[in-house]
Amino acid sequence: MLKAGCGVKTGLNGEACVGVNHSEWSRLALFDFLLQVNDRLDRHCCGFKPEPSDLCVENRLQSKCGNTKDLQLVHILVRKADPSRLVFIDNAGRPLQPVDNLNYKLLQGIDQFPERAVSVLQSGCLESLLLRSLYTDREFWDSHGGAGGLRTLIRAVKQRGQILLQHIRDKQLALYTDL
Repeated sequence: MLKAGCGVKTGLNGEACVGVNHSEWSRLALFDFLLQVNDRLDRHCCGFKPEPSDLCVENRLQSKCGNTKDLQLVHILVRKADPSRLVFIDNAGRPLQPVDNLNYKLLQGIDQFPERAVSVLQSGCLESLLLRSLYTDREFWDSHGGAGGLRTLIRAVKQRGQILLQHIRDKQLALYTDL
């Protein structure tokens, strides 16, 4: 699907496109990399060293890493009203994933990123934006101890944002204008 460039190089309803815009995959990869959500794009845990208690280890899914035919995308939906946009569900990230074990496989094949999201990562405003956003879910906010309890998570996301920016620079990846 990434090679087809759906909505850019070819129509959205082409055989490889399933009606989803090419840019949606970069949004998904950015989100999943920042939160280290491997269960969606790397269900077999091929891009990092999983913990023995991870489902991919318990279910021996790592043995399927070499076979792209076994690749399954899960926890992704589309809205009936706008089927060209992805909806992410079951966003179980890995907030404590160490920097030396980040899953770069989540970024594999992504050749562009949304300019607006990248500018937020560059701006230094990510922490305040995350705090404001997380505060809107009072149950989540309170269950994590408010701003103080969320600092570790926010620091990890900020650090991954800087790592992602370096990845974008190193690979000279394009930015696209997000409407």
